[in-house]
Amino acid sequence: MNFKGQHILSTAQFDKEGLLEIFEEAKKMEKVLQDGGSDVLSGKILATLFFEPSTRTRFSFESAMNRLGGRVLSNADMAATSSLKKNESLEDTVKTVSKMVDVIAIRHPESYSVEKTSNFSNVPVINAGDGSNQHPTQALLDVYTIWKEKGSIDGLTVGMIGDLKNGRVPHSQCDLLKHFDVKFVFVAPDALKMPDEIVKELKSVGKEVVEGENLSELIEEMDVIGMTRVQKERFESEEEYLKYEGIYVLDAKIMDKAKKDAIIVHPLPRVDEVSVELDSDPRAKYFDQVGNGVVVRMALLKKVLGY
Repeated sequence: MNFKGQHILSTAQFDKEGLLEIFEEAKKMEKVLQDGGSDVLSGKILATLFFEPSTRTRFSFESAMNRLGGRVLSNADMAATSSLKKNESLEDTVKTVSKMVDVIAIRHPESYSVEKTSNFSNVPVINAGDGSNQHPTQALLDVYTIWKEKGSIDGLTVGMIGDLKNGRVPHSQCDLLKHFDVKFVFVAPDALKMPDEIVKELKSVGKEVVEGENLSELIEEMDVIGMTRVQKERFESEEEYLKYEGIYVLDAKIMDKAKKDAIIVHPLPRVDEVSVELDSDPRAKYFDQVGNGVVVRMALLKKVLGY
């Protein structure tokens, strides 16, 4: 893959070789962090344009840029404090900002909005989450965590549990994991199951897919236990959301049935789907993922800026 100058809009852009290239670069970035950072991106500026709330993704991008010696222009509430309040179009906002910076990270609630607006930017645009569609950098750091913790991805059984219909993270994870020899186990109520088109695509490339609703029965075969919250903001009403709130809760009792060397991943924030009692379980990797997000985004920023 040629990363230099490219928009990073979708996990569909990545092949196996490109993923491993990013992972190897991220490993190098861990050493850079240990050594106190780098000035390789000195003089470069990242703009973070967030139209939805975020903690980890926005801070992670900004930390990554700062650790590499670059600078950041940030707005955590574009919808309320930018010229969009004056009815400026999203396209014109991106056109304007791209004249001031070297790379842009955008989060927006509308699916495919980042891809549309990237056409109006003359600098690389990185999708930091667009509605229920994609979250490519989160998927990258999730798969990097699996690769780092397990030593390899091939041969693993990866479980995904929760709101698989609305969760952009599991959608993106599937797009990356399909490049490896992976078995998928999807656990969700029928109304929140993985979209049929994703299941069909995985099967079309020879992947084994198991779908079910009973986490206690299916957890035993998982090498990776991927939890995700029920996406309250994607439901049409509070009443509809409450039907599924707390439908799966991973706790010590259920983890007794899991493999001793399984790992738990979660993009965070969690609500009630992962019990805090598991935070001290050595299999829990969800806070380690936060640190992995910084090095993966360092690697990606370095690559798209041509260094």
